Amino acid sequence: MKKTKVIVLAENALTTPSKLVRYINTLNQPIAVKETCFGAYIEGEEELVDKLAQEIRNFERNRIFCKDRGYTIWDKRRCRAFRGGGPREGFHQLEAEQAVLDKIGLALDKIDKEGIKPMEEILKKENELIKKETKIPVEEFKKVVEKVLGSKNEA
Repeated sequence: MKKTKVIVLAENALTTPSKLVRYINTLNQPIAVKETCFGAYIEGEEELVDKLAQEIRNFERNRIFCKDRGYTIWDKRRCRAFRGGGPREGFHQLEAEQAVLDKIGLALDKIDKEGIKPMEEILKKENELIKKETKIPVEEFKKVVEKVLGSKNEA
C-alpha cells in the first residue's frame, strides 16, 4: 500500500528544502520525492516510507519533522498545478505548526542533553512559578482599563 509523508523543516534548521531533497535522492530508494517551500513530500510503499522518514529525521536531528499526508503527491484535488494556484487546503495549518517546530527542536535538544526529568520535579517547578504570579486587585484593573479606554477616546 502506498503512503505519503510530509517532511517539514523547522525554521532553525540548517538544511534547506533543496538540500533535503538532494539528500533524500542520494538514499536511492524507490520513492517519489517532491520539494516544497517547507521541506518535501515522500511517497512509496508504506513500510519503506516509514523507515526512510526516520532516517531523514536523523539527517538533522530535532530540526526535521514528519507526518502522514492523506493524499498522494500529485492528487488533482489538492495539487495547486491542477487547481489554478493559491494555497492548498491545510497549508495555513501546516504553516502555523512549522512556526513552533524550532522551539520543539530546542526542547528535544535539552532532553537529549539532560534526559527527561521526573514528573514530580516538573510539577514542583510549575507550582513555584504559579506562586510567584501576583493577581492585580479588581479596582486597580478597572483604573488601568479606564486609563486605556480614556486615552483612546481622547485620540
